[in-house]
Amino acid sequence: MKIAFVSDNGTTISRHFGRARQYLVVTITDGQEVARELRSKTDCHGHHHHGAADAHEDQHHGDMLQAIADCEVLIAGGMGAGVDRRLGAVGIRAIRTQMQEIDQALQLFLAGSLGDMIELVH
Repeated sequence: MKIAFVSDNGTTISRHFGRARQYLVVTITDGQEVARELRSKTDCHGHHHHGAADAHEDQHHGDMLQAIADCEVLIAGGMGAGVDRRLGAVGIRAIRTQMQEIDQALQLFLAGSLGDMIELVH
């Protein structure tokens, strides 16, 4: 299993999916971490559109998610409704959290104790 964390520095979870610069992808095998990899993330800042431009926004969200297409879970501090919908459409489970430290959130996730705070979708 691969878990993507939205981050700016590889150690903390970014509060906003769209503004984050990278993903930290953690590979889990038999319940244990076996690898970590930083991946670049396309910036979505300034790409929020409504109405006829929704198709463009959906494509842009798809572009941002290409780097984590092999992941099953994405953990972020918050995200817009558009990317939240897109994650579901491509089969990536989104978990929103107020936790800051990736290591702590990872341990809670592996223990089945990391709750999803849906109110962090804006």
